[in-house]
Amino acid sequence: MTPADLAGHLSLTVLHDGHTLTHCHSRFDRPALAARLCAGLNPADAAQRLPPLFAVCRHAHGLAASLAVAALNGPAQADPAALAAVEAEARQDMLRRVALDWPAACGDSPDADFLAALRTRPDAVADALAEFVLGEPCADWLARGYHGWLAWARQRHTQYAWRLAELMAESCGGMPLLGFPTERELAALGRDLLDDDAFALAPTWVGSPAETGPLARQANWVASLFAAEYWPAARMLARLVELVRLSQGSAGYQARAVALDGQRAVAAVDTARGLLLHAVALDAAGQVADWRILPPTAWNFHPEGAWAAALDRALPEQVGYAAERAALWLDPCVAWTITVKDSRSHA
Repeated sequence: MTPADLAGHLSLTVLHDGHTLTHCHSRFDRPALAARLCAGLNPADAAQRLPPLFAVCRHAHGLAASLAVAALNGPAQADPAALAAVEAEARQDMLRRVALDWPAACGDSPDADFLAALRTRPDAVADALAEFVLGEPCADWLARGYHGWLAWARQRHTQYAWRLAELMAESCGGMPLLGFPTERELAALGRDLLDDDAFALAPTWVGSPAETGPLARQANWVASLFAAEYWPAARMLARLVELVRLSQGSAGYQARAVALDGQRAVAAVDTARGLLLHAVALDAAGQVADWRILPPTAWNFHPEGAWAAALDRALPEQVGYAAERAALWLDPCVAWTITVKDSRSHA
């Protein structure tokens, strides 16, 4: 069994009739291997066994697993060092996405100079961001605030500012945003996850698909952009704000766990891509009977979620590029493929 087997695969399909987009669909195939691997184990042993299997967000999975188990025995709080490790993990993940995926989403090549700086100066992230992404010190850029960030983009200080300015002219559909849950909200999510076999593949919140991640966490800063339906620009700016904050020490990531009853508990942890849940249920002997994981990709690539909404205005001749770009902005945590079909030939 490989990490890829545990992570699953995301299949994205777009159909058009030569004139308009007729259908788009996402399918997140993710076998319930966590439950199979952990069944019959002591909960603490299961919590130690799972994290090494994940190539992405390993620290976050470790924290979520340990918090879920701890909550079975009473109130559980995240160790500050563990939460700091999750933020450091998120920072490195976002840096790779900024250097590799963001240029690709804008039709450019990877930022070779930025990548080289990150490799040669791994402990100088803020300096690399200032030199290659922001064009000014991180603290000065953060102090600009929303209107200052828009001015920075329009003045084309760097290639990243130029890309943000270009995105500010593009609109598309969006989804409600899922912030970090309260204890009551987390308990509701945990029950849905454990009681409904289909929930992990197509989760909803208050009856609707939702988007999770930096946009939800930084929503107060970029609300004017997505209120005007400039969702791509809102996502880029929110991720950039969060990355700069991570480079300055902390972006305020959260972790929480609650017991659902004497034998079930759920934990939530912020990750680079959004909200991660681990839910555990014990049998009468106190061993693991079920273990379910809900990654942020399941939210952002819900069949009727943020990825599908991002294509609502795509033209047929651009739909392949639009589908790939929307996927890059939403950043799935698993391997993914896109298939574009002409519905006239599949009637």
